[in-house]
Amino acid sequence: MLQGTRALVTGASGFVGRHLVAELLARGAEVVAQSRSGAGPALPGVRWLTADLAAAGEAERVVAESRAERIFHLASRVTGRRDLELVAPTLEANLVAGVRLLLAALGAGCRRIVLAGSMEEPDLAAGEAPASPYAAAKAGLSLYARFLHAVHGAPIVTARTFMVYGPGQRDLTKLVPHAILEGLAGRATRLASAGRPVDWIFVEDVARGLVALATAPGLEGETLDLGSGRTTTVGEVAARIAARLGAPPPAAGALPARALETARRADTERTFARAGFRPATDLDAGLDLTIEWYRAERAAGRL
Repeated sequence: MLQGTRALVTGASGFVGRHLVAELLARGAEVVAQSRSGAGPALPGVRWLTADLAAAGEAERVVAESRAERIFHLASRVTGRRDLELVAPTLEANLVAGVRLLLAALGAGCRRIVLAGSMEEPDLAAGEAPASPYAAAKAGLSLYARFLHAVHGAPIVTARTFMVYGPGQRDLTKLVPHAILEGLAGRATRLASAGRPVDWIFVEDVARGLVALATAPGLEGETLDLGSGRTTTVGEVAARIAARLGAPPPAAGALPARALETARRADTERTFARAGFRPATDLDAGLDLTIEWYRAERAAGRL
């Protein structure tokens, strides 16, 4: 269904973005890839655009130049930190940029917009408060998406993405790459919230899920989960990585705990019923693939 289709991927140089671009190319799409920091790797079938989507006029320019039929909005500032100094930049990078992009896509008559949501968003109906500037901005963008669909017919589908891991994750503060690199160095991973249950999903599955949400009919206005449907605690994931590497077990409670940590599980059955998507990679297989990638990168001196 994507052969010859023009697709715009914002945040294409990021962790999920790079895998999504590869998935789209494999399906025959013509890809326009946006990045704020400059062009990514030169690939046949990919055209790069450099833009700060929060700046006035930039989202409109990117959408107009891409002439995309399907848009995947992944660009965001991703951090779980609670610091007050992150509120303003996260508001700009995640909420303002996202709204500008959605408005530009609606004005251009795009056929389907897939918006990357997050499991960190609060359950507003249950009275939950956002735990970070990132969670607050993501929740705000989801509300704008619902408004634009309900009132103006914007063809938006929101992908509520759970904890993504896998090869190529360059943010080494995230648990999986951090635990792998600590294990390769023979050190114990220091943890805060070892008991937090998390739904983990392999990055290649996320890319396939995003494509499913872009192509399945009749999904406009919906929010669908991209996760495994199973939870595994942070401590258990770190322990599995340590065992594979022959490293000391993780040190639980070695770091201060963070308040308002979310504990959610993806509704994979609903996603399958509506979009025909299920993840294909279980946690053990995904960790094995991820460990081998980081082992190779470290041996080559790239980490």
